[in-house]
Amino acid sequence: MERNKIKVVWLCYFTNEFLQNILNPKKNVNEIAPWITNSIRLFEEDKEIELHVISQHEWIKGVKSFKCKGITYHLYNAGIPFIGRHWPSFFRLDLFTDFFIVKFRIKKLIKQICPDIIHLRGAENEFSTVITQFYNKYPVFITIQGFVHKSLEKSYSTKLRSKKELQILKMFKHFGYSNLTMCNDILNLNPNAILHWHDTPIEIPTLIEVEKKYDIVFFARVCKTKGIEDLLKAVSILKKVKEDISLCIIGGGRIDDWKKKAFELNISENVYWAGFLLTQKDVHNLASSARISVLPTYQDMIPGTIIESMFLKIPVISYNVGSIHEINTSNEIVTLIDKFDINGLSKAIIKLLKDENLQKEKSELGYKRAFEMISDNSTIKEDILKAYNIVIEDYLKENIYFR
Repeated sequence: MERNKIKVVWLCYFTNEFLQNILNPKKNVNEIAPWITNSIRLFEEDKEIELHVISQHEWIKGVKSFKCKGITYHLYNAGIPFIGRHWPSFFRLDLFTDFFIVKFRIKKLIKQICPDIIHLRGAENEFSTVITQFYNKYPVFITIQGFVHKSLEKSYSTKLRSKKELQILKMFKHFGYSNLTMCNDILNLNPNAILHWHDTPIEIPTLIEVEKKYDIVFFARVCKTKGIEDLLKAVSILKKVKEDISLCIIGGGRIDDWKKKAFELNISENVYWAGFLLTQKDVHNLASSARISVLPTYQDMIPGTIIESMFLKIPVISYNVGSIHEINTSNEIVTLIDKFDINGLSKAIIKLLKDENLQKEKSELGYKRAFEMISDNSTIKEDILKAYNIVIEDYLKENIYFR
């Protein structure tokens, strides 16, 4: 007799080219969270679980559901009901009502699906607050992607997200983690938490050989928290000793504001603004034309930018935050600088740029270490399934009533 499948709901936030071809939104949306796309592929045509993926999506109307390769997708409008437009920044009714409409939509979907377990992928997103309505009503498993409450941004939205994230981390019990720093951070907030290791699949970049055109590449969200201001200041210092210093910036954000900052620092001619590129392949192709990768992020776990740079054999310089130091277990692969030390950052950059042998050494060590750090996809899937079974069993033991 065939064993019944575990019915699983993922609550997440992502999009990709495949989804947008199906949904045909009023406006195209940049790819978001490729690690979710990679994770979904692990469970296509799966014999053990029936996976339902619920995600918000911009510029669509209502809820769109469809099935492909054994996965059922449910995408809902993230903005104003019936129109599909964003809430205007001066009237964020969704924030003011704690996402009442979104909570209602997801509650209705959950009731229709009747899952055995709900898996929230990321407690830091605005929409993650919807999980609180399912406390003690369903088994809940939460994968940690990062921590917004550590952000230095002070906007109303960020403060609200931080508050809700902390509520979620303290309210629930079972969490997925992928590095030791993340593990310790969760336990500091919630000593009773039960932690489950599982990695995230990564699409390994294709190693390409291209002519080196730029000294430095930065590819991430272009914002203060990712360290763009510190990097621009470091470049302005470096320009005094290397007048032709060049920086390629790849990513979306408030680009005009940072172009203005570059102008104020007298480095406009030293910076190439590539903007947001449509595919990861485009990003990797352009990034490969740089000698070194610099990411002075203020708070992170182990950013994809760093791992991808290692796979592309681009030596990396970063601030020593989060779990980045875990890369340097036996060798100094990533050059780590104390957070906010812009002078130290500029010295590390010029030292690496001047020493081609050191660049080659670090690129080879980084390439080897990247493969050591990436888990086999079958192992990732097994770890997640193991966590599901434990969470469900624990829920059934603790709850004497049934939904």
